[in-house]
Amino acid sequence: MYLDQRTKKFLKVFALVAFVFVLTGCAQNLDQNGKLLADRAINTSTPWSLDSGIFDFILTIPLAKGILFMTDALGNVAWGVVGVTILINILILPIMIKSTVSMQKMQLIQPEMEKIQRKYAGRKDQASQMRQSAEIQALYKKHNISMFGSFSTFLTLPIMLAMWQAVQRIEVLYESSLFGLKLGVTPMSQITSGAWYYLIIVLIVGITQYLAIEINNIMLKRNPRYKVSKQQQSMKTMNIVMTIMIVWFALSMPTAMSLYWITTSLVTVARTIYIQIYHIERKKDK
Repeated sequence: MYLDQRTKKFLKVFALVAFVFVLTGCAQNLDQNGKLLADRAINTSTPWSLDSGIFDFILTIPLAKGILFMTDALGNVAWGVVGVTILINILILPIMIKSTVSMQKMQLIQPEMEKIQRKYAGRKDQASQMRQSAEIQALYKKHNISMFGSFSTFLTLPIMLAMWQAVQRIEVLYESSLFGLKLGVTPMSQITSGAWYYLIIVLIVGITQYLAIEINNIMLKRNPRYKVSKQQQSMKTMNIVMTIMIVWFALSMPTAMSLYWITTSLVTVARTIYIQIYHIERKKDK
């Protein structure tokens, strides 16, 4: 399966639009004043039934209940959010190992891929397109790459969406604070009111998010086969745009969401380093 540059660009734009749509949908849990809607609130007495909808029944409510359980154990809903975020990332680790290994292999062959693309540049006839596709398929086979391996990450998206929903809908969160930060208010509302220290957590979100995105490239450079490709250069702009988007959402969503993003980003960095050392480099040395 070969994706030309136009298709790749379309998929990138589609993913970006879908990401915005998903996060914007999460805002429907709140009214125009940033208050949690009563019919969307989740607490210890919220029934776990199909009446709430299939998505809530399978993912959102169990995650919210898990956060509330950890809140009782750890004493603060903030630590409940952090604890469940870490637990979720541990559970999806096998999927992420497969995805990360496949993604790195794909990145390492990009120079060879671009060489094939230049070879057939401007050739639109069917025979040339078939030869190009055959050469790319042979390249995948040579390096033992599955086209669908890097797409396995998308299997985790429903869990991520459910976690966003769960964090926003936990009722007790809007009455809690951590290190002087009110978890149920938006950093933007506090910053515009003069509480500039909310900028600190937003800056941490931006830094950790960018590092979580860039860590793949940092680890990739450890490989002796690494060469800079045009695709990697173009992705830098996308990475910056994604970071800016997350920072904007961190500003406009309850502060507890910032804790979720920071935890996820830090776990992503640790997970990527672990996969690089134990599932890529050490396996290669055996």
